[in-house]
Amino acid sequence: MGYNIISGDSHIDLRFMPEELFVDNASPAMRDRMPHVVDTDEGRRWNAGGVDLGVVGHSVDATTFSTEMGTRWNAMIEAGFYEDADQGYHPTNPNLRIKDQNKDGIDAEVIYGLLRISHTLNDNDQIVEIFRIYNDWLADFCKSYPGRFAGLACIPNHSPQAAADELRRAADLGLHGGDFGVAGAVKPIYHRDWDALWEASHDTGLSLSFHTTGLLPRGIEGSEASEYDEVYHNVRTTMFQLQGAEFVTSIIFSGACERYPNFKFVLGECGVSWIPYVIDRMDHEGEGQSGISMLPSEYWNRQGFSTFQKENVAGQLIPLVGAGNVIWGSDYPHQDGVWPDSIQTIEENLRDLDDASAKQKVIRDNAAALYGFQL
Repeated sequence: MGYNIISGDSHIDLRFMPEELFVDNASPAMRDRMPHVVDTDEGRRWNAGGVDLGVVGHSVDATTFSTEMGTRWNAMIEAGFYEDADQGYHPTNPNLRIKDQNKDGIDAEVIYGLLRISHTLNDNDQIVEIFRIYNDWLADFCKSYPGRFAGLACIPNHSPQAAADELRRAADLGLHGGDFGVAGAVKPIYHRDWDALWEASHDTGLSLSFHTTGLLPRGIEGSEASEYDEVYHNVRTTMFQLQGAEFVTSIIFSGACERYPNFKFVLGECGVSWIPYVIDRMDHEGEGQSGISMLPSEYWNRQGFSTFQKENVAGQLIPLVGAGNVIWGSDYPHQDGVWPDSIQTIEENLRDLDDASAKQKVIRDNAAALYGFQL
C-alpha cells in the first residue's frame, strides 16, 4: 500500500486490553498470577497477584492532568475516542483503531505496549508469562490489517538470556521489533551480559526500543509535599524525555554497536533537540576509549534513532541530529500525544525543515525501513 505518514511511536496500554486475555491464555500454574479485573471502591481496576495495575479503560478525569494534557484529553473525547463502546476500546479493536488512524491522517503505526509491567511487578516468571501472552495477541492483532501495524514485542528485562529468547521468538511471530524496559533492567545496558540481547537483534534484524519512563527529580517529603505538587509535576514532565541521554551514552560506550553492527536501537519518545549536544559531548569524552573504533557520532548515525511527537524546535535541530535518525510518532492514545491533530502538529514542528527529502525521512521513510513497511 502507499504511505505518506507513519507514526513510529504509538501505544497499547493494559487498561484497554481484553479483560479475560491473560487468565484465559495462561498456563494452569500461572493463572492466579495473571492480570485480571477486580471491583474496588475506586471502580474497576486491573490487578495481578494482589498488585494494583491501574484503571480499566474508562475516561480519565482531565483535571488530574496538567492544563495541556487535560486539554488534549478533552479534545480526544470530543473527537470520538470513546464512541462505539459496544465494539470495545479503540486502541485494541483493530477496526476502531483503523478509523482513528484515518481520522488522524496516519497510514500506519508502530505499536509499543505494557511499558510499566516490568516496573510494577517483581515476579519474573509472572512477567515472562504476561509478555508471552501479550506478544502472541499482538502478533494476531497486527495481522488483522496487514501493512497498517508494526508491533513491538514486550521484552523481559530481568535476564539477558530470557530477553534474547523472547526477541528471537518475536521474530518468528512476525513482530517487527522489541520494546525493552531499559530503565528497570537488572543490570545497566553497558554491562556485557546484555550482549546476548544485542546479538539477537543483530541476527534477527529486529531493532530494540528504549522507551523513556521519565527521570525522577528530587521531591519534597512530609507535610509540605502537597504544596509543591504542581511544581514537582512540571519539573518531572519537562525532564521526561531527557532520560534518553543515559540510554544513548550507555549503549554506544558499551561497544555494543561495534560488536553488533546490524543491531539498531530506538530512543522511544525521547525527543531530538537535546541530542546534538550529547552526541558532541560523547565524541569529546569517548575519544580513544577501548572497545570502539569509531566516533560515537558515527555509531549514532549508523545505528541509532529517536522519536518525537511535539517539539517546536525539531525542524531547526533535525539537520544536526541527522534526518536519517529521527522518527515522528503521534503517541496515540496518550494524553500527551497529538491525536487527532497529527497533520497540523507535523506542519508546525517541521516548518523550519526546508529539505523535503529530510521531512519525508522523518515522517515516513525511517520508520518504513526500520519496521518493514513496504513503500
